[in-house]
Amino acid sequence: MGVSETEAIVLRTYKLAEADKITVFLSQNSGVMRGVARGARRLKSKFGAALEPFTVISLSYFEKEGQELVAIRQAEILRSYFELSKNTEIVVALEYIGGLILEFTPPHEPNEKIFRMIRACVEAIASAPENIRHITRYCEVWLLKLAGFLPDLRACVNCKRPLGENRETAYLGTDGALRCDKCASYKLDLLLSCEATAHLRATQRLAPGDWARSVSSASETVLKELSQVTQRLITRALERLPRGRVAVE
Repeated sequence: MGVSETEAIVLRTYKLAEADKITVFLSQNSGVMRGVARGARRLKSKFGAALEPFTVISLSYFEKEGQELVAIRQAEILRSYFELSKNTEIVVALEYIGGLILEFTPPHEPNEKIFRMIRACVEAIASAPENIRHITRYCEVWLLKLAGFLPDLRACVNCKRPLGENRETAYLGTDGALRCDKCASYKLDLLLSCEATAHLRATQRLAPGDWARSVSSASETVLKELSQVTQRLITRALERLPRGRVAVE
C-alpha cells in the first residue's frame, strides 16, 4: 500500500523488544492506527520526543497490505504538550480520554471531526489546565455524539416537546433517551435540571475552552448531573463502566 503521510495525535506507546516502540495514534486521514517505531527507545533515536502521548506530529509511515501494524518511518513534532506531563491529574485524564477514543473509534476509520475535536480539547487543556475536569466532560459528550450515542438534547423523545422550557427538568432514561417531566417513568430515570440540560446543549455550539469557562461557574450539583449523564451514556454504549473514570471525577 506504500508510504503515507498524515498529521496524527499520539495516544499511547508500548515497549517492543529492546529498542522499539509500538505507537497507537489518531491520524487525520486514517483514524486510529498502530505502528512500530524501530529504535525509538534508543538515546539517539531519530524520533526524539515525537512519540510522547498527545504530541501532535507530522507522520510518515509504510503500510503493507494484510499487516495490522504499520512501519513508522518519520515523526516530526508539530505541537508538544510535554509540560502537561508534570500534572498527575492531567496525565490521568488524558489517559482516560485516550482510552475513550480507542473505545469509540474503530481502527482505520477516518473521522476528521474526532481528530479536530481532540486536538482542540488538548490545546484548551494546555491553555487552561485548571479546566481539565470540564474539558474531559466536553470530550465525553462529543465522542458520544460522533459515535451516535448522544440523545436528542432539544426535545422529548416521546412527545417531541422542547426540553428546558419554563425551567422544567428533563429525565435521562435507561434507554439513553431524554424525556420531559410528563413522559418520564421516574423510577430509574436520571433527573437533569434545566441548567444541566442547557450546558449539554451548549457543547454543540461552543469550542472546548469556551464551554469550560461557561460551565466553571456552575454549582457542584449541576456538575455532578453532567458527570452522571455522560457516565450513564458511556456505560450503556460500552456495556460496562469506562476504565479510569473515577480518577477524573
